[in-house]
Amino acid sequence: MTKKELELFELVVLNKFTSVEDITQARIDFIKKLIRGKGSQVLGKNYGKKMLAYPIKGFTAANSLQFLFLGNNELVKQINIELQRDEFTLRVLSRMVPC
Repeated sequence: MTKKELELFELVVLNKFTSVEDITQARIDFIKKLIRGKGSQVLGKNYGKKMLAYPIKGFTAANSLQFLFLGNNELVKQINIELQRDEFTLRVLSRMVPC
């Protein structure tokens, strides 16, 4: 990670729904490892199954995951690109958390 000023970011990821807890935990671990691998600290929370207001890529339900991490805009771009390439990811939303 470059030496720009660090900000607090929130990342919300909607993954394809699965009722198998091991697969969901593996997705959480994958995302945490991805963020830590870029040199950041991360906290994650699984909000479980969420019904979607409209189908996304043919799915009407998704696993909702939230992460808080320290980073900059370049890090957020890199993470978004990696997650959009992931076959389990339906949607990614990231935002800077106002302090």
